[in-house]
Amino acid sequence: MVTLRGDPVYALTKAYALKSLLMPFSMLEELAYSRDLADFVERLRASPYGTFLAQLQKPYRASEVEKAFWRGLVSTHYSFVTTALRPGLLEALFMRYIYFNIKTVLKAKAMGKTVDEIMKTVDLYPETLLKVRDQTLRAAAAKDLSEALKELAKTPLAATASAAVSAWSATGDFSAVEAVIDKLYVDGLLKAYRKLPRSERKLHRQFVAIDVDSYALAAALRSRLWGLTSPQVSSFLPTETIDIPLEMLVSLATSDDWRKVFEEIPKTSLLEKIEVVEDPSKMAAEIEERASLQKIRYAARSFYKTPFRQVNIQAFLVLKEAEVRNLSTIGKNIEEGVTDIAFIRSLLIPY
Repeated sequence: MVTLRGDPVYALTKAYALKSLLMPFSMLEELAYSRDLADFVERLRASPYGTFLAQLQKPYRASEVEKAFWRGLVSTHYSFVTTALRPGLLEALFMRYIYFNIKTVLKAKAMGKTVDEIMKTVDLYPETLLKVRDQTLRAAAAKDLSEALKELAKTPLAATASAAVSAWSATGDFSAVEAVIDKLYVDGLLKAYRKLPRSERKLHRQFVAIDVDSYALAAALRSRLWGLTSPQVSSFLPTETIDIPLEMLVSLATSDDWRKVFEEIPKTSLLEKIEVVEDPSKMAAEIEERASLQKIRYAARSFYKTPFRQVNIQAFLVLKEAEVRNLSTIGKNIEEGVTDIAFIRSLLIPY
């Protein structure tokens, strides 16, 4: 069998081919006119999501249809991991699906949900592809959040589980647990980024900076609510950042005059026009939302600003995720009986 692992042309050509299959807004609008979820699914039979939608049973539910869309994205992402010239960064990015599921399971445990309830909301398809289902299943089967974290301590996530236990004990705020897991993702992303050749790092820099710096800023702002010391705050921050000095982030988290510190942070495109408000958690959410939209805009430009470079694989995956989110939004509104197409259109992410 011929393997295409490491072929510098195949994966990139595939990214361009798949980008041409992304649905234009006119098609999304047509889908919004679907009579019901059955009609919606039927219209998508011939799309790249058809294989996953065909696995669903009637009557359809929007949550299950959404899982099919995400499986389409995860499957595509994994196919690039197995064929890209330098898959390290794509592998690090893929871990986001795993960590999202872990956070979902742990949050459900914090809310007292049963295993059956949890498994209805979590799709372990990414774990299946990486053959690591056990670590998430262990957490799901635990009786409560503390036990779930202990179960994770028996997996390769032991160090993170231990940090999460400390975060939960110190703050009682689940967002602190999420921050610990997000830090694991961000540190992995940074490690993979630093291993890229210098020419590739230059092209990927903006994507990585958006992810890393937005996480670091959000963690610093939210940690103000946790009453932590400077050393404790540092444990929530990544090992390094791209455009924002780490020492400024620690000051942002601990200073009495944190608004002044925020104003002194270098004004990257991520922070342009961000209004300083009283609630740091609200600012954190706004920064995360802006980061998501900024990454999509950057991905859309990438194909003509840096044509035929490996970075466009990542750019395509960003756009593919935006499509998945849009399709999921349409499906949810159809299930809820929303017929105002202008309203549905207003909820869609431009890409």
